[in-house]
Amino acid sequence: MQILNVTSTVLQFLREKIIVGELNPGQKLNEVRLSADLGISRPPLREAFRILERDHLVLNIPRKGTYVRELSVRDFVEIMQIREMIECYSFELFKASNIRNLPEVRMALNRAMGISLPSDKDDPGRLLEYVKVVLDFHYKLIESTGNSLLISIYHAISFTLSRYQFIYFNVDSAAQHSIIDHEGILSLIERGDFDQAKEEMRKHLRYTVDLVKDRIFNPNIG
Repeated sequence: MQILNVTSTVLQFLREKIIVGELNPGQKLNEVRLSADLGISRPPLREAFRILERDHLVLNIPRKGTYVRELSVRDFVEIMQIREMIECYSFELFKASNIRNLPEVRMALNRAMGISLPSDKDDPGRLLEYVKVVLDFHYKLIESTGNSLLISIYHAISFTLSRYQFIYFNVDSAAQHSIIDHEGILSLIERGDFDQAKEEMRKHLRYTVDLVKDRIFNPNIG
């Protein structure tokens, strides 16, 4: 139990460092140094590495070590294609059962509308917490389908997706654009216009793709 608790703590720490870019793409994770710096033994750290590899955040190369996975436009486009399939399918499920009232989604949106984008973007921890609040709209949307397998698949891609979403929210206009889109999409669901809501979600996700692609190629944009 103690090893599991240590692994969980270290796992969250390393995930967040990778998502915000404090552990750089391509950087080798030195097991001995990390173990010493974090004051933990190597078994829970190795288990954390194993889970991070499952989450596609790191890559283990035999006889060479463990490295933070590189970011790439191809990787991002592929993960967003999967995301689009999952999120757009959720509207089909809502339509089939005529589910218009999504209180958890509405509460997530209200929370996002009630907080401000951190003024200091040099504090990645605060920005990450803000990003989590805004993006909870999408997670609650998928959870509201009640489809356990769909939820599981969405969760499986969430950590890789988070690295690119963090890039997206470093663009000044991105947060407000997302919240406006979220409000419009949810309002369409509540009116029972599921087909239009799905199309608006598709446009919303593809806007994200275009913006992040620009951000990767032109890091000074924003």
